[in-house]
Amino acid sequence: MFKLRNILTVSSAALVMAFAAGCSDNDDNNNPLNPTPSTSMVRVVHTSYDAPAVDVWVDGSVAISGLSYGQSSGYAELPAGMRNIQVTPGGQTSPVVIEADLNILDTNEYTVTAVDMLSNISAVVSVDDRESNANQARIKFLHASPDAPAVDIKLDSGNGPVVFSNVSFKDITEYVEVGEGSYTFVVTPTGSDIEVFVFQPIAVSEGMVYTVVAHGSLDNSDNYPFGVRVFVDNNSGDAFVDMVSAVTYVNVTHASPDAPGVDLLVDGIVVNSQALEFPDNTGYLMVNSGTRNFKVNASGTSFTVIDETMTIGADMNYSIFAIDELSDIRALVLQDDLSAPVAGKAHVRFAHLSPDAPAVDITLTDGTVIFGNVAFGEHVDFTPLDAGMYDLEVRVAGTNTVALELSGISLVDGAIYTVFAKGFLNGDGSQALGAEIIVNN
Repeated sequence: MFKLRNILTVSSAALVMAFAAGCSDNDDNNNPLNPTPSTSMVRVVHTSYDAPAVDVWVDGSVAISGLSYGQSSGYAELPAGMRNIQVTPGGQTSPVVIEADLNILDTNEYTVTAVDMLSNISAVVSVDDRESNANQARIKFLHASPDAPAVDIKLDSGNGPVVFSNVSFKDITEYVEVGEGSYTFVVTPTGSDIEVFVFQPIAVSEGMVYTVVAHGSLDNSDNYPFGVRVFVDNNSGDAFVDMVSAVTYVNVTHASPDAPGVDLLVDGIVVNSQALEFPDNTGYLMVNSGTRNFKVNASGTSFTVIDETMTIGADMNYSIFAIDELSDIRALVLQDDLSAPVAGKAHVRFAHLSPDAPAVDITLTDGTVIFGNVAFGEHVDFTPLDAGMYDLEVRVAGTNTVALELSGISLVDGAIYTVFAKGFLNGDGSQALGAEIIVNN
């Protein structure tokens, strides 16, 4: 499926050469001995995430104006010969942050990408083979995220086929050729199946040539989030499209009766605006798909009571319950099937989350069992029930002993519910045995 092609990475000195991409001034055009000097096609891509927009001066004139982070200058023809290059902040004549006299001789096509933070800015230069293949798309990958580890790029999942292997910061790969179609790309650390990023499917077209650039920072505390931008190398070379992270939805419920209010952290970032108290839930939160770390901390502190890393699939729904007594608190993770009920039905799921209560049956008042013999920490998957009003009882499993009456339960046509037993069998106040109903749709 994949066919490798040649690529070249050169030193950071070439950055200033490429900033001359927009120059049309050429003293050699007046030389009768060289009326058609050799030229190069060069574009500049700016991925130095904390650097300002820049202007590039060639022989005293602005050649590229206001090139911003994430942008491509597009390809332009650069005549051969000696050129004075200066780089300044956009719209300013000083300070001159880069200056060099360069002798441009090549006739190749180049992309020069400014990478790293401003304090360590450097360049990665690739020779671009923009010749298209009528039957294939051609793709190469540049790792331009300074704090990201070496990565593999795979198809479909963390265990999927490897497209690009062991690509470190500032590395640029050789071209691969792929058939036209829609592809789901997954980023994992090199040699791992941990899905750091999963992206929504992206279409590639035959005859097109692409440069895929990972940029930004993994540091969630800055303003430069990690992203992947696909630059189109065909034609002018300034077009691009961003790859969009696939997402899933997660609902977190505080079901530990004696635990204090908590904060929920996803990959180290607090995602709830106020303390989550027993027995409340967050509602569905949108989370990037892949391998995510979830922490439950005592609210306002760094004291972690649950620390779980799990892989969550794209376009799926999950419920995470913090269960058991505080001393033994743990996570119960359920995948939520939110398929619409058929007309006249509701879907109901039951979870037994009362730590000291025995196994129970959920019955009608006449003893008809709806959910039978469910022990603490267990659940029954979503089950279709006729829409309507119900009086239910929670009974000790296999007996007529009623531990809890649930009267006036309304199941709405088309709705999806989770019912969970909460509190302690002999608890009182907010910790008393009871039931909580979550509407999942």
